Amino acid sequence: MTRKIPLALLMFGVLSAQIPETLFEDGNKAMGDGNYTDAIQAYESILELGFENGDLYYNLGNAYYRIHSIGLAAWSYYNALSMKPRDKDIYHNLQVTQARQVDRIEMPKPFILLDLYRRAKGSLTFRELIFFGSCLLFIEALLVFCIQFGWFAGFFHQHIVTLMIIVTLGVHGIAVDKYFQNKRSHFGVITANGVNTYSGPYYGENTVLFRINEGIRVEIQQTQENWIEIILIDGKKGWVPTESMRRLR
Repeated sequence: MTRKIPLALLMFGVLSAQIPETLFEDGNKAMGDGNYTDAIQAYESILELGFENGDLYYNLGNAYYRIHSIGLAAWSYYNALSMKPRDKDIYHNLQVTQARQVDRIEMPKPFILLDLYRRAKGSLTFRELIFFGSCLLFIEALLVFCIQFGWFAGFFHQHIVTLMIIVTLGVHGIAVDKYFQNKRSHFGVITANGVNTYSGPYYGENTVLFRINEGIRVEIQQTQENWIEIILIDGKKGWVPTESMRRLR
């Protein structure tokens, strides 16, 4: 399913001489005509102009998937999901793409409370967490104001305020965790098949540790010239050529 042009993109186009909404429409038309390479070119041109949007990444992922470029499709869906974390279509398409990956690393299920925490953190963006926490603070202030002036009385309302303070601290705690995670952690997606992972950032005498294929999401540890040190979710670590991976936003 190709999504229509969002309002934000229309507003951006008014301010830009290169009219990115025209490129978006051209990409959608190319998708409808089955010209997926042309659609990719149009969508990527919008990204080069400095604009990004969840629907743009979603359509780009669909185009890459149609030409069987699993790695770049996964890269697009991951970016789309980071901007629209509760979008069921994006999540579904990412799962379908992951099912076609050659390498699928299965990790044991985490402790239930840790899993709930990760789900809560992943279902909201940083801005949404801050907005939600600010709304809770505003409501708390109103309740305290009403209690001070005697409009609300009794232990019931005081317990509500106490509970809301706990929830607010929890929401802001998750927001802080998400902020620092985004600051300290950088991720990418392998976009090529049969990528050798080396023990060092140069070919020479470095050992090939293992081989990975497109679609795998990796954490970036450090970069050096044309090499990137990565770590997989199962803890394996090594160096890959820069051109074999594309960074996530």
